[in-house]
Amino acid sequence: MHPIQAIKAFFRVLAKGERAAAPPPPDTAFQGSREPAVQLLALLQKEGRWLDFLMEDITHFQDAEIGAAVRPIHQATRKLFDERIIVKRVREENEGDQVTVEEGFDPSRELIVGNVSGEPPYTGKLNHRGWVVEQLNLPTVPAEADPMIVAPAEVEV
Repeated sequence: MHPIQAIKAFFRVLAKGERAAAPPPPDTAFQGSREPAVQLLALLQKEGRWLDFLMEDITHFQDAEIGAAVRPIHQATRKLFDERIIVKRVREENEGDQVTVEEGFDPSRELIVGNVSGEPPYTGKLNHRGWVVEQLNLPTVPAEADPMIVAPAEVEV
C-alpha cells in the first residue's frame, strides 16, 4: 500500500470508529523511562533531520518542493533503520489478500477491525501487514547527559 493510501485508510478507520474484537493491549512503550524513545527521536533527527521536517509548516510549499525535501530524509532515515533498527513484517501475505486469524491470536500483533462478531477464527482482507522490531541498537547516553534532549541547540562561533 502506498504511504498516502495508508494514511487515508488510517483516518477512515478513525472516522468510522471501528474497534478491535478485543481491547488493545496496554501501551507499555512509554511507561517508566522515556530515554529509549528520546534516543530514537535523536537518531532520526541526527541522521534525517526528521523532527525539523515534521515541525516545519509545509502548507505554503508546492508538492514538488515537499517531494524534493522528503527524498534525502527518506534516504537517511532508511539508512538509519538498516543500521540500527531491524524490523520485519508481522504477516507475510500481500495487503489485500484474504487471511485467517486463528483462535488464540495475539491482539498486539493482529488488530481485528470492521464488522466484528463472534469468536475467532476470523477471515478478512489484510489491510496492513504490520511491523515488529527484531533488533534495536540504540546508542548509550552518557550518565551526565539530559536523557530528554533530542538534539542540542547548535551555536556557531
